[in-house]
Amino acid sequence: MLNLSDSLAPQRDAHPDISSARAWIGKLGGNPVKPQSFAASEVLAVGHFRFDGLAEEVEAPQLPFHYISVTLGGPLIIEARLGGEKVKARVLPGQSLIMAAERSNIWRWDRPTEEAHVFLHADFLERVASDAGKGRAEICDRLAFTDTRLRHTILALTEEMQRYGRISTLFFDMAADVLARRILFRHCEKNGKSGSKGSAGALTARQLRRVLEVVEDRLSQDISLDDLASAAGLSRFHFVRAFKTAVGMPPHRWLVGLRIEHAKELLLSRTATIIEVAALVGFESQSHFGQVFLSQVGMPPREWRRRALS
Repeated sequence: MLNLSDSLAPQRDAHPDISSARAWIGKLGGNPVKPQSFAASEVLAVGHFRFDGLAEEVEAPQLPFHYISVTLGGPLIIEARLGGEKVKARVLPGQSLIMAAERSNIWRWDRPTEEAHVFLHADFLERVASDAGKGRAEICDRLAFTDTRLRHTILALTEEMQRYGRISTLFFDMAADVLARRILFRHCEKNGKSGSKGSAGALTARQLRRVLEVVEDRLSQDISLDDLASAAGLSRFHFVRAFKTAVGMPPHRWLVGLRIEHAKELLLSRTATIIEVAALVGFESQSHFGQVFLSQVGMPPREWRRRALS
C-alpha cells in the first residue's frame, strides 16, 4: 500500500513522480490539516493542506500530474499564470480548480485558504482515454467552477485517509478511475476520437465467478482493481461499469462488504482473536478493521461477537 503516514514523509515504494507533488505543496507553503494529510498510489496522490495568503507571486514546479482542488476555505481571489496565460477568479468554498500537467504555474492569492486536492498522473489519464476510444486527453485549465462529482470523490479520499490512516489499493484505484472518467468527459477539449459512452453490459455469471474466486483466494491480501478486471478479462475502464451493472454497487463497496461478512463468520469461532480475524480478511491492523466493522455493522467486532455467541 502506497500511503504516507504523515504529511510530507518519504514515500515508500511509490512512483518517483510523487515527490514532485510533495515539492509543489511545499513550494506554496502548505501545512497539513491533520497528521494524515497526504497519501499516494502509483497514479494518484491526495492531500489536505492549509495555505497562508500569498501576497507576492510564487512560481511552483511543473507537475507530471493533472491537479484538481476543492477549496474548503475562502472566498478568496486567486491570480495565476498557467502556461503563460493570466487567469484570475473569485473562488468560493466548495468550488474547484483544474490545472493540466506540465504547465508552468505562478500563483498569488489574497487570504489564507484550506484545500483538498488530488494529483492524477497524466500517463494514467492517457491510458483511460485510449481505453475509452477518446484519443488524446487535452485538459482545459479552469478556475472557480462547481463539479459535485469531483468534489465528492476528492473529499471521500481525504475522509478515508484521515478516518482510517490509510487508503486501500482498491479504493485508490476506484477513485482514480472515477476522476479520470469525469475529467475526460467533462473537462477536456472535444478533439480526437469521439469514443462511445454506451454501456459495456453486465458481467456474465462466468466472469463474476472468476472475480469471486480471485477475491476468495486473496481475501487476506491487498487486492487491486487490475486484479479484478484481469479476472473478468476486461480493461479497468470497462470492468467498473460492467461490474456495477451486474452487482448494483462499485467493486470497492462490494469487497468491503464481503470482507465484513467473512469476518463475522470467523468471529463466531471462539479461538480466533480479533487481530487474527482482521488479518485473515485483509486489514492491515486491528484498529482499521474495528473502524470499518463499526461503520458497516453499527458496533465494534468484540461487541458483535459477544452478542452473537451469548
